[in-house]
Amino acid sequence: MDNGVSAPQESGKVIPFRSRAKDTALPLVEQALAQPFVKWAGGKRSLIPALAHHFPDEIGTYWEPFVGGGAVFFAFAKRIKHAILSDTNEELVLTYQVVKRDVEALIEQLRQHKRRHEKRAGQTYKDGKTYYGRVRASEPSAPVEIAARFIYLNKTCYNGLYRVNSQGKFNVPEGRYKNPDICNADRLRETSQALQNATIRVGDFASIVQPGRHDLVYCDPPYDGVFTGYQASGFGENDQERLRNAANAWTRSGARVVLSNADTLAMRKLYSDFRVHEATAPRPINSKGTGRGSAAELIITSE
Repeated sequence: MDNGVSAPQESGKVIPFRSRAKDTALPLVEQALAQPFVKWAGGKRSLIPALAHHFPDEIGTYWEPFVGGGAVFFAFAKRIKHAILSDTNEELVLTYQVVKRDVEALIEQLRQHKRRHEKRAGQTYKDGKTYYGRVRASEPSAPVEIAARFIYLNKTCYNGLYRVNSQGKFNVPEGRYKNPDICNADRLRETSQALQNATIRVGDFASIVQPGRHDLVYCDPPYDGVFTGYQASGFGENDQERLRNAANAWTRSGARVVLSNADTLAMRKLYSDFRVHEATAPRPINSKGTGRGSAAELIITSE
């Protein structure tokens, strides 16, 4: 397959991956079926051209246990016969399930949020809360309402950041947006269609057992040495080691394994038995403007 870039040259096991022209982004291989319907810290949209070099033209079952915003799945959905997407974030997974099976009801709920948000812009209720504050404090029980709340908060909170406190409660303050994209009906319908060949479930990466020979497992865990507050339990050194052990097991079962992580000494040491490729990607979500910009990353592969 011609990706429009020169094949990387090996230097030991570390393979720099650069475009032909300086500071020019690598081109996308194909038009994505859909775009992510939520903003997600650490999303991999900018890394897709580099990942494309390691994804085969046809994928039997595609496993992604840290699905997040789903940018990688949506980008390569045309190559995938069946996908198993998972995450430990229960509300995120439920939202994906609602987008897949009940998108029109979800769109109607989001339109209501949009109308109320715009009507109450800059105003507070008698209890001192803004509309955002009331929605954040709410605890709906119906799946469509939970999903609508999740997307509404994602589109209106500060920097689109998902963060929870020690009790697992979403605690990000409201962002300052003039016209937040609360209900993008066309995008939601496109993502719903793209998800029709996917199984979506709550689960840890360890739930992947013996993927097949024509399968691909892609993992984008919380990066080593950076923010891990998406879950109350975090993702520490022991989890990184568990993931490496799982990657070894998947490789032995015959699957192709691709991971991304920060370019740190710990990650290079942890994956010394794998092939390690260098890449750079922007870091658009950070609490400080000075923390944004390009970051060195690794694409780690089994072959």
